Amino acid sequence: MTCGLAAFDEAAGECRAVCECAWASRGGDCGERYRAVADAVLSWAAENRDAARFLFVVTERTSEPVLLARLSAFKRSVAELFDPSAKYTPAGRIHVEFLVGLFFRVVAEALGGEVSTAALRREVLSLSLFLSGCSTRLAE
Repeated sequence: MTCGLAAFDEAAGECRAVCECAWASRGGDCGERYRAVADAVLSWAAENRDAARFLFVVTERTSEPVLLARLSAFKRSVAELFDPSAKYTPAGRIHVEFLVGLFFRVVAEALGGEVSTAALRREVLSLSLFLSGCSTRLAE
């Protein structure tokens, strides 16, 4: 179990760093930031397929409580990129967590099967419909 936790922590740390870098590279528009994060995660997943499969697929299917707790904490940490100052209402916070959960689900399903990178990108960017308050809609 210790090896699994270490592998998770490494993959989650790498993916989180990619998300933070992409988030910081854009201006205040959440649509642009979402696109940057999505593209960065997809690039990371393509370059680190085994780590991404472990992070997005294996941990979702595990029954190990410690690993599930770490996955939940990782998802919350990604959601905090959208809401770092806790300025959202509880409903808004749930909305952001829902978007991050959908993002994880789409990537997990794609990594679990044979889906092209272009198809995966379309699916992930289609989640932009759930972004509220963005000044622009994401284009493909």
